[in-house]
Amino acid sequence: MKIEDFVDMHVHIGPEPIPRRFTLQELMDEEKGRIGGMVLKNHFYPTMPIVKSMRMPDGLTLIGSVVLNNYVGGLNPDAVYGAAKISELPLMVWFPTINAKNFLENSEYEIRPEWVGEGFGSRLSKDVKGIGVLDGSGKLTAQAMEVLRAIKDNDCILATGHVSSEEARAMVTEALGMGIRRIVLTHPMYQLIDMPIDMQKELTAAKGVYVEVPYSMHSIDGISMSQLARNIREVGPERCIISSDTGQINRPSPSEIMADYVDRLKAEGIDDEALHKMGSTNPNKLITR
Repeated sequence: MKIEDFVDMHVHIGPEPIPRRFTLQELMDEEKGRIGGMVLKNHFYPTMPIVKSMRMPDGLTLIGSVVLNNYVGGLNPDAVYGAAKISELPLMVWFPTINAKNFLENSEYEIRPEWVGEGFGSRLSKDVKGIGVLDGSGKLTAQAMEVLRAIKDNDCILATGHVSSEEARAMVTEALGMGIRRIVLTHPMYQLIDMPIDMQKELTAAKGVYVEVPYSMHSIDGISMSQLARNIREVGPERCIISSDTGQINRPSPSEIMADYVDRLKAEGIDDEALHKMGSTNPNKLITR
């Protein structure tokens, strides 16, 4: 299957403190004509200004994002507003990832060794302020609500990041009630999130909510390809997107990973129609106004 019209919703770019294979220019040079689009992610800085500063090649759609870690002030609605106002396409807004309270409580390091290899000097998680989205009574905090309003007002894409399953459930439920209809459950099968399949199905029953199933869950986190395929079948391809979650220094390019991923999922019984839906149709629904 050709992937020239696929949109990869999860591609890491540098420069950032985590070593990355590509800057944006290098990524564009590598991927022009090979893939239709990419959402560009950086755990530390908004990527929209970088996108805006480059001349976009024909046939390659690049979507900016902001990740609400401590480096942009955490749950900061102004970070959403500022990046969204210079984006013609819907900005992707990830709730906290490496600074999510859930992530830090379940990881020894802020930057996990399997992402960077040995010899990288990460801070210990206990030395980093964790960001939660629920208060003591289990309701969304005022800061989380402000971010959701900024996402709604600026027609952004909400991605749940590395928060816990229960935090994600509360966040998505509130977002749907506010009328947000561009929502991605960020790799909910990741061991540090481990969202039950019934919860994935419950949340994706609403229009505009998708489960992200990245190749990295297999290549980095060791989840079997058969388990990923089973997750897709249980939720349904119409409610899933596939992505690379690549950009690590020693990993292939997005188009190379997506081509390999398609072949591996086909070997698990996922047909061409479902693959095209998850790689092209559903991501294009998320990024099209």
